[in-house]
Amino acid sequence: MGNHKSAHKPTHSVFFIYGYALGEFGFTFFLFFISYYLMVFMTDVLKLPTALAAVLYTGVQWVEAVTMIFSGLYIDRPHRLNGKFRPWLIIGSVILLAGMVVFYTVFPVAVWLRAVIFVLGYLVAYWGYNLMWVSYRTMLGPLSRNPQDAISLNSASAQMGSAAGLCFSFICVRLLNSFSTPEAGYTMSALAYGLLIVLCMAVVSRLTKPFDNRKLYADGKASGHAHSLKETIRVFSAPMRVFFLAVIFREAASTILPSLLVYYFTYVMGNEGLMSTYLTVVSCSGLIAHFFARKLANIFGKKQMFIAGSLVACVCILSMQFTADAPAAFMVLVAIKAFAEIFSGSFIPAFMTEIADYNEYTIGVNARAFTSAVGGTALRFAQIIGGAIASFGLVVIGYSSGEAMTPGMISGISGLMIYGSTAVIVVSIIIMLFYKIDPDVMEKIYQQRIEALEKENAGS
Repeated sequence: MGNHKSAHKPTHSVFFIYGYALGEFGFTFFLFFISYYLMVFMTDVLKLPTALAAVLYTGVQWVEAVTMIFSGLYIDRPHRLNGKFRPWLIIGSVILLAGMVVFYTVFPVAVWLRAVIFVLGYLVAYWGYNLMWVSYRTMLGPLSRNPQDAISLNSASAQMGSAAGLCFSFICVRLLNSFSTPEAGYTMSALAYGLLIVLCMAVVSRLTKPFDNRKLYADGKASGHAHSLKETIRVFSAPMRVFFLAVIFREAASTILPSLLVYYFTYVMGNEGLMSTYLTVVSCSGLIAHFFARKLANIFGKKQMFIAGSLVACVCILSMQFTADAPAAFMVLVAIKAFAEIFSGSFIPAFMTEIADYNEYTIGVNARAFTSAVGGTALRFAQIIGGAIASFGLVVIGYSSGEAMTPGMISGISGLMIYGSTAVIVVSIIIMLFYKIDPDVMEKIYQQRIEALEKENAGS
């Protein structure tokens, strides 16, 4: 018979935990390639006018948000004999691969037609990504037999994401420059990253097969029937509404700063090659932070660490204005900022799982895929806000590819990146102060899972 103490330990092996985490290792390459190189690809490689690039960069992300929501609604329906979530890991990753290769390819056609092809390819890619991402995140529910399972799976995924970022920092520039033209470099990079994602999701799908379609909750509350749209909307409980808004503004900063970094390194610091160093520093710092994140979050709480980490990030970003001529000092600030940000971005899946548990046990709605989709939609809205600030900001300061840079443009890039990022983080901190989930209620929820685990062990 299981005991109370064992129920507080992860029920999965280290091999299984990091096997699941391979999913995040794979799609992190896509996220990094989008975050750091999409904007410069549109303006300097695809050769779209800066104003048009700004409109497209912002506009397509509204469609991303819609497909994220519908992905959650669709996946929550009870269907498929071969699994409720796993099939979408493979289907979504293959669609992502095809779309990414298309939108990162420069076709020899008129500019307006390039723009059309880019938009279609981008939307297809994110349709696949959303199906894959929602399924992957939602699998945390069926895989988690107790609170430590969810924490361990989430932490391992975040670690593998940082490891992927470190790998990306070493290979991205080399891969882009390994071909005869920049155009070929982007296309082949997209193909390589896309194939890696498909491979990683195939491994995750195979590994998690025994858990798909199992009861999502140990006490049997999940009935398996499809909720109406009216019932599903009840997912937007008070904690979800606060979390949704806080994440939108917090992660908007994670779009503004990366989108402008290539321009910042090239025109403000005068060294485009610093991007590789930056990515290495960010990934290493994040990887180190993961070893402290779980312990600090358990001691002080996820919400408190979210707020504290965001405040530290603000200080670091504001201090960057004094390091334009000091790359080493800039990288020190980057390392501290990356360490602190672990407590915001990397804890988003843990917050979503907590809210899903809270909603199930307090309002009786079992809509885990939709809950994951809402969290993912918050990230999409964050990209919309951050992308709009970055792209239209470039329009406002008068940036245009190939034109001579003026002191005003250089100053504008610096101010846009530093003050734009800081402003949205401050808004997220204020909103997060209102996030409240009763810890006593959560303790009861976890205790029910522990008791169910003991009964299952006794029966086996």
